[in-house]
Amino acid sequence: MKNFVELSIYGILAFILAMCVIPLMRMIAQKIKLVDIPNARKVHQTAIPLIGGLVIGLVVFLLLWISDDKSWKDILPIIITSYIMLFVGTLDDKTDIRAIYKLGIQICVSVIIATSGIRITTLYGLFGIHEMNVYFQYILTVLIITTAVNAFNLIDGIDGLAGSVAGVGFALFFVIALIEGHFGLARIGLLFVGSIAAFLRYNFSLKNKIFLGNSGSLFLGYLLICLGIYITKFDRGSEEFPYGIFFILFVFTIPVIDSVRVYADRISRGKSPFKADKSHIHHHLLQLGLSHKRITLTFVVLNIVTFIVQYMFFPNYSIYTTLISFFVFIFIFKIIKVLNLFLTWKKNIKDMENS
Repeated sequence: MKNFVELSIYGILAFILAMCVIPLMRMIAQKIKLVDIPNARKVHQTAIPLIGGLVIGLVVFLLLWISDDKSWKDILPIIITSYIMLFVGTLDDKTDIRAIYKLGIQICVSVIIATSGIRITTLYGLFGIHEMNVYFQYILTVLIITTAVNAFNLIDGIDGLAGSVAGVGFALFFVIALIEGHFGLARIGLLFVGSIAAFLRYNFSLKNKIFLGNSGSLFLGYLLICLGIYITKFDRGSEEFPYGIFFILFVFTIPVIDSVRVYADRISRGKSPFKADKSHIHHHLLQLGLSHKRITLTFVVLNIVTFIVQYMFFPNYSIYTTLISFFVFIFIFKIIKVLNLFLTWKKNIKDMENS
């Protein structure tokens, strides 16, 4: 209990510091034009500062640096490369870097992580495979990191969505670290929870809104997937509950499935898979008239349901839970799409009657 109270103080400090830093960062962002300009694909109408990721990164860095406990140095490769991603994302927010260059940088930092020893080393029995060849470990780790980072980046399309998913993810990371007695890692989890909570306070604001930006979505998505891979090392002594794989599935199952579906849909329509549009599930939910907060809550609930399904079917999860998650998500999406078509048809009929 004493450790929990002490750790909670760090989360509160992160929240307070972020709340103090955000107004200053908003003014700076507006002066240097680090803002999101509305267009036909955007759901907002005014230029919004893209500082959420920068604020979270700054607050966590400062509080980690002044902390007496330096156990976070165990994940130093993750921290260093995550701030590289934060920098790249900030440049992208400002100058719009080409997607191929961003992918190249993601591959480079993923290789650094794999080289540091933070790798996927087993498939947990998927296709009958447990321990893997070291070269395959590198390939799979790089593939998983880049896929997860881009999937997380793509869900950052409405207020609160990416931030809430990240906040819940770091809360789960905090719980896992606490269970394992890694209080330094638990502290990092709470620092992110506190600073993300402050970001969400402004992100949902109507008057002083800020966005996470590509800097934030790349930064948080990269951190979450790398931390998930890192805590797979806890799995070896806990065959009944593999923390790492459950953490990764909990945070990334829905974003990855939605991204794969969107890419496949774009290709089937003869368009570039990287050309942005409004075909993500959160866009369809917006068309149904749901508010940003309700859509965010829906995603969080879906993540929790996905986690419960994966836990219930764990003995055979390597084959069944991934497929179950996939088909459940596709089924939900089809229902949403049918509802959209029905509402569009109903609106067209009403317009014809009025004319």
